[in-house]
Amino acid sequence: MFFNNFKCTMILATVFSVFAVSAFAEEPAFIHEIQLPSPEEMGPIVRLTDPGADLTPPPNPQVGDSWLWYLFTWYPMPPHFEEHVCTVRGKSDRGYVVVKDEDWPGLIDEADVDSILERWENSSIGPYPDQGIYEIDSLYFGVPPDELDNDPRIYLMWYDFEVAADGFFFSFDEEPDGTYLDYPSNECEVLYLNPTSSGGPSGDYMHAVIAHEFQHLIHWKCDDNESTWVNEAMSELAMWFYGHPDNISSFNSNPDNNLTVWDANWADYIQTYLWALYFFERYGGHPAVYALVHEPANSMAGFDNILDDFGYSENTDDIFIDWSVANFLDDTSLEDGRYGYIGDDLPPFYALTYSSYPVEATKTVNNWATDYYRFNVISLENLTLTFDGSDNNKFGVRALVLHPADITEVLPMTLNESTQSGVLEIDNLTNPLDQVILVVASVSSSGSPVYQFTADGTLGISTDPSQLTTNINLIITPNPFSSVVNIQLNWNGTITAESPTVDIYDLQGRIVQRLTADILSDGEASIQWNGNIQGGNIANPGIYYAHARAGSAQCVAKLLLLP
Repeated sequence: MFFNNFKCTMILATVFSVFAVSAFAEEPAFIHEIQLPSPEEMGPIVRLTDPGADLTPPPNPQVGDSWLWYLFTWYPMPPHFEEHVCTVRGKSDRGYVVVKDEDWPGLIDEADVDSILERWENSSIGPYPDQGIYEIDSLYFGVPPDELDNDPRIYLMWYDFEVAADGFFFSFDEEPDGTYLDYPSNECEVLYLNPTSSGGPSGDYMHAVIAHEFQHLIHWKCDDNESTWVNEAMSELAMWFYGHPDNISSFNSNPDNNLTVWDANWADYIQTYLWALYFFERYGGHPAVYALVHEPANSMAGFDNILDDFGYSENTDDIFIDWSVANFLDDTSLEDGRYGYIGDDLPPFYALTYSSYPVEATKTVNNWATDYYRFNVISLENLTLTFDGSDNNKFGVRALVLHPADITEVLPMTLNESTQSGVLEIDNLTNPLDQVILVVASVSSSGSPVYQFTADGTLGISTDPSQLTTNINLIITPNPFSSVVNIQLNWNGTITAESPTVDIYDLQGRIVQRLTADILSDGEASIQWNGNIQGGNIANPGIYYAHARAGSAQCVAKLLLLP
């Protein structure tokens, strides 16, 4: 089986590794979580020498030195380790580039090695161009381990994995060989990297993968039992520090994804990346990230401890709902900037859309996940939202009022702590193009995911003939009409009206056409409607309403379009 472009996690006791997905695909064609096989599922080690042979490197390895390495492989099945001769092809102050002999120079050559060591030691393409990967990760996450070989250099081991995975780290390389019967150790600090990955070993994507994997090595030393999702979040942030973060996709189309449960789906990587970037930008920057990697408490408890240590009044519940809003809006101009990102541009997030009312719905949302609902206001002048969540869960609810010609509003719904229920009244919906986004987030690790909401409002136009005229006089001819209707507006000339408009609505209150009238004189304008609707189609025969506005004056009149 061929696994195309994926990240995966391998976990066994203290064993941890990760694979990075190609940045050149918006979303992997196949995403598979691959667990490191249990001892019963592992095949025997394929050896080139007798058991017990020395596989350790010589003292002070130099370019050209070769020795046997244990390399993990999936094929031929079952998964197993094989001994292969590998050679040092490059050396710097803080690293070695080692390549499986069969892959040199066909899959990686001297130019690749020079590029890798340049990025490892000296430079990057992101916010810290004068720092290399080693310095970036060591400064911002922690000092790497040196457990067995008394050599501070990190080995960057390149070989063809024979699957479309990019890199991984095995923590059992930090233990003496033989500690785990079925999992041999190369007894050094080593990151395994695939030269066949997208962009090749000289590409900035694979350089970012090195930063990703190096963070895992550092995190193992600082907090070896950290929750996988937090460890992944920091490695995704390392890719951003280098300057080549993963492409944002999948999560934005499926935001109902538990942040704290690691399934190794592509959405998991993007979700943890966005959480880490948001936390970094708003809550303490590099010092807070460094402290988090060293914080013994895991998962959300670790973030809460760091927030307390750095003097923030917010907890993770507060941050999660703000983060959920930021993912949808990505607008740092609002309030204190909390509803957007500085370091990345987000694509649109999916929202289930409603355009007719009333709305009554029963839904579910995963713990530490978010749902979005879009309400097209069209003819409503106000909207009432009610919410009732499961009592044994904790929710956060916001309404985003999107005004196309004005500033977006972020309105909190206050929920009863015991019943998780609340009501929010939204008015000032004066533009038929206004939209309201309901944001529903579960900010708890437990509890039923079920909730209910309703949405209803008052029509901004009236179908009551006694209410059709206010302070504009409309002269409509002919009415009924079959092809073109002439609409003349007359209003008090003291009312300022630079651009009188006539909006055409159908019986469901949906706007079908927006027209700008021609001013004939003070207090007089006219417009024609030929039955065309938005999108270039022709309106179906039936009843329509013309909503005329001239400054503060307005009026509604009924139209009858004949076949």
